Amino acid sequence: MQSGAFPVKVETRLLAAEVLFAVPLKFGLKLVFVVALTAALALVGLASGRGAGHVPAIWWANAALASVLLLDRQRRWPQLLAAGYVGNVAAHLLFRDPLWAVILLSACDTGETAIAVYGVGLSIKGRVDLTHQKQLLRFVAFAVFLGPFVASLAAGIILRLAVHAHLAVALRWFPASALGMSVVVPLVLGLARRETRELFQPGHLLNTLLYLLMIAAATILIFSRSDFPWLFLLLPPLLFLVVRLGLSGGVLGCCVVAAIGTRFTISARGGPLAQLVDPSLENRILILQLFLATAVLSVSVVAIVFADLKRAHAEAGLSEERYRQLATSMEALATVDALTGVANRRQFDHVLQKEWHRACRHSSPLTLLLIDVDRFKVFNDLYGHLEGDSCLRSVARIAAEISRRSSDTVARYGGEEFAVILPGTHSAGAQQTAERLRKSILALEMAHGGSSHGVVTVSIGCATAIPKEGANVNEIIAAADAALYAAKSAGRNCVRAAGA
Repeated sequence: MQSGAFPVKVETRLLAAEVLFAVPLKFGLKLVFVVALTAALALVGLASGRGAGHVPAIWWANAALASVLLLDRQRRWPQLLAAGYVGNVAAHLLFRDPLWAVILLSACDTGETAIAVYGVGLSIKGRVDLTHQKQLLRFVAFAVFLGPFVASLAAGIILRLAVHAHLAVALRWFPASALGMSVVVPLVLGLARRETRELFQPGHLLNTLLYLLMIAAATILIFSRSDFPWLFLLLPPLLFLVVRLGLSGGVLGCCVVAAIGTRFTISARGGPLAQLVDPSLENRILILQLFLATAVLSVSVVAIVFADLKRAHAEAGLSEERYRQLATSMEALATVDALTGVANRRQFDHVLQKEWHRACRHSSPLTLLLIDVDRFKVFNDLYGHLEGDSCLRSVARIAAEISRRSSDTVARYGGEEFAVILPGTHSAGAQQTAERLRKSILALEMAHGGSSHGVVTVSIGCATAIPKEGANVNEIIAAADAALYAAKSAGRNCVRAAGA
């Protein structure tokens, strides 16, 4: 026993170790990814801003870090912020910045991300959806304005104290950080949504790529010409992209414009921004930032309008479907007997009238069975109304099982009486059905002390007719009722048929 238990203990410990270290291992890989992502994007930003005080048109790193944090369902934000800080430090060290700048300016970047994430995420349960107006306004307030403003102001103060830089330096930080937040975060959050991921599924991928290639081609064409500032011509295709692909598609188009425009702006003095009175790199980057801010604002407004319209349309469709279901339920309630679940008297009258006219048109037979639970009043007095209700439900169930055709109708005719409408059934077949029904109820052996048979039985009157034009449907009812009276007079628990 002891030697056999040792491997079990070892296996249990191994399983426990897997459970304990599986999640930390995955999260550790995520931290490494965050460090690498932040470092790579910070290097791109520093390199693209070379010659302009290392301030690029868009600062991507903080926005990418904010996106990762907002998508983290466990909200392990302090650890991820620390990983982002390490990535920023690594990028500045690789760029040979002074150590004080590495430590302090990286803290400004991380602080900007923290303000954006905590300001947006703490008030929202679940995943952030920027197609909702309130969430977008909160995102703009904290991520696009407050976070970049505080970080830029802090960086300006640090540079003022350290190297006596002018506080206007902070003005150059703010648009780059604000644009990064307004472009990257909506894009990443949008791509995480199911309806956006569908754009990159095989059935939609070709159209998506064609739209993005259209934006890229238009951007290259406009930025390769310096005879006139054609930047405004990029707005119509961006808005078209929003209409076709939604908010994330429009923001993705803005990213394409930003990447290509930044490349053209920092690599040459040509292009539409060469028309400036002072075409220095700083001024060209500033104008590009203003244009991108206008484009992102336009895209966001149009995307919200279309998202609201889409939600309103979906809610209207859902309300219509609920109304249909309610109407169907109400109609069913109006035609079903609440106790037994079969058709009620109103539905019986409607179906019998319809089948009577159909039989008249086609000269086909129509059979009506009237069923009466024998001595049911005595049964109720002996066993109570609850048992009486149970008895009626059993009779209705057996009648429904015997009448299996979709055209057959079982209804509660009144009190302890039931009716079965059998279209296209001749007298012989109808009597066989009635007899099977009688025997099936007898076989239930429900005790009935007030009956001479000792159990619950039924009497059935059967009437079959091939109605002629002008005949009254009440004739078959009267015939079936007369047959039922004959069955009762014959001692009950039997079937009697009558011609109509």
